[in-house]
Amino acid sequence: MDRGIMDKPTADRMASDRVRQRIIRFNPRLKDAISEAKVRPRILLLQGPVGPFFKTLQAHLEQNGYDVWRVCFNAGDRFYSSKKGRINFHGDIHEWRNWFHDFASTAGFDRVILFGAEREIHRVARNAAQRLGIDVLSLEEGYIRPGYITVEQGGNNSASPLAGRLPPPEMRYHDQPDFPAEDFKGFRPMCLHGFVYYSFRTFFTFGKRRELFHRPLSALPEIFYWLRNAGRRIHRHPHNTKTVEWLVKRCHKNYYLVPFQVDADAQMQDAALGWNRLRLISATLKSFAQNAPQESRLVFKVHPLERGHANHHALIDEMARAYGISDRVDILDHGSMGLLAHHAAGMITITSTSGLSAIHHGTPLLVLGEALYAHPELAVCAHGKPDFDAFWSCRHVADPTLRRAYLNWIMHEALAVGDYYARPGIHTACHSVLGRLKEHKSAVIDMAEARSAG
Repeated sequence: MDRGIMDKPTADRMASDRVRQRIIRFNPRLKDAISEAKVRPRILLLQGPVGPFFKTLQAHLEQNGYDVWRVCFNAGDRFYSSKKGRINFHGDIHEWRNWFHDFASTAGFDRVILFGAEREIHRVARNAAQRLGIDVLSLEEGYIRPGYITVEQGGNNSASPLAGRLPPPEMRYHDQPDFPAEDFKGFRPMCLHGFVYYSFRTFFTFGKRRELFHRPLSALPEIFYWLRNAGRRIHRHPHNTKTVEWLVKRCHKNYYLVPFQVDADAQMQDAALGWNRLRLISATLKSFAQNAPQESRLVFKVHPLERGHANHHALIDEMARAYGISDRVDILDHGSMGLLAHHAAGMITITSTSGLSAIHHGTPLLVLGEALYAHPELAVCAHGKPDFDAFWSCRHVADPTLRRAYLNWIMHEALAVGDYYARPGIHTACHSVLGRLKEHKSAVIDMAEARSAG
């Protein structure tokens, strides 16, 4: 047939064939996924938390009537996955952008599930899914912990559909549920799975696939850092315990708490508005030395995942001595965030979910970046340009009714019971995710019936 007078069905069929060839170039087994008739709701899993959670979730969803496929980007993903329904992607970020669009549109997926909305590969997927009309279920660590995971439509934190909003008026007078939920003791399993995952990822992933790492880690330094993390946790435990007890008993509402975050966390990138740990340390120490009340203290809380990666103590001690305030500055590697927030005079954070603890306890809160809770009725929102000097005398706190309603709303809309790392919590979390999928399916059916009736 003359190409110049090719009929439209023939042209469409040829274009479709070219798309299929691009798809199966990265994995020939995908020929089955895009050719077989879809008889069950189809779900695509992207990267999950370190460990076996996504492998368990895939099996759980399959047992409950879903056709589930999973994309693996590196050797760590493959180690914690089953062979059934596995797609090994071997391209770079540019190839991923084209491949994902082609595959998701051709294979007829109803839902994409991912962990970490701000990872670059997930940003690409979320944008493409939005254009294709495919729903995205985005998972994260629980906004309130322990005992909860975050499960939201579209994105989390600053990309959450709840970000910067308050609960609707009709929810502001409901009784809030009791929390926290059960503590599944997931920290140690998380560390173990993280060590295994990143070891496999680093040693057995080659070529341009390494460009898709969301955290550029080197194996040998990481092993040293995690051993140092454990050593510091054990060695400093007595000092941390005594310091927390002293702050709570002797300095009630007379210290300002600055919780650190992991700078490499994808959620910190754009939402941090240019702030990082070093800049936060420098700015708060300088302002505290010059303008904070003389009897007050400044307390830095090191993130448990960063305890072995940087020498926070040396930097802060040296700067505090230079400003002449070393006797008014404390550094904690360990301690209850809820207890510390409850007794603090104020909290300063970039985007940390620790801010929700400050809201719960009625503690004045200064948020530097674009956090979930960045609303002027709940916190002092700096939008990247904080006035630390003014915050030392700040007493801005939302009324208890609004604070209770807000946390109740967040828990109801964004959280689910479970844990990603401890075995009992994994099974609970899988049930929670399945429940959210069923809730969403029912809501879509209701909307469709309402449109038909209209």
